[in-house]
Amino acid sequence: MSLTRIAPDLWATPHHPVEDYANTRAYLLTRPQGNVLIYGLGFQRDEADEDVLDEIDAQGGVELQILSHGDEASHSLEAVRERFGSRLACSAVEVDQIDNYADGLHIDLAWDPDCADETLDGLEIMATPGHTRGSISIRYQSPHGQTYLFTGDTIVPKDDGSWVVNVAEQQGGTAADLERSLLALREQSFDLLASSAYVGETSTATPSQEEWQAIVDHRLERLRVWAAARA
Repeated sequence: MSLTRIAPDLWATPHHPVEDYANTRAYLLTRPQGNVLIYGLGFQRDEADEDVLDEIDAQGGVELQILSHGDEASHSLEAVRERFGSRLACSAVEVDQIDNYADGLHIDLAWDPDCADETLDGLEIMATPGHTRGSISIRYQSPHGQTYLFTGDTIVPKDDGSWVVNVAEQQGGTAADLERSLLALREQSFDLLASSAYVGETSTATPSQEEWQAIVDHRLERLRVWAAARA
């Protein structure tokens, strides 16, 4: 199997290396009103993983693919659109970056806080800038009883149980924005967190609310120390 089922309506795609120490993967959320692929598959067009696309097809394909930020752009976006006729969405703030990634690549749905597109029904999208200028996170309350939180690269897990945050200043990220976003995420309740990038093999986490707030508090402390040292 190329897809890994991690919840009754949630599938993870295979690990894809993005750095010597980090991986990325996407998540297929199956819904009666149309499946959503969250994040990018990572591969380039000439490396297309047909087994992954075949298994996504077997689960009903993709109606909408949502990127949490511009780093998830790759030629796999074209392969997904051509295979499933899906739409591509991202934050309105990062449309230009993704549209410019490759000739012929374009965003169909530019999300902003006033967006009311019906394909987003049931998905709570939150602006969480800081890693990049237009990063978003997604919360979904599954009819199967669990709530999923997709944090993109805003906060990501490591195999050793620690967590990482990173300000991509070259992409408009700032420590001040990231601090505000982490404070907002700190108050979110969820059963399963699924990041875009991750260090090692662990891409999901199931902390309790108390554990989650302690995780965020620790990262906030480290972020403030980092920002102060650069001031």
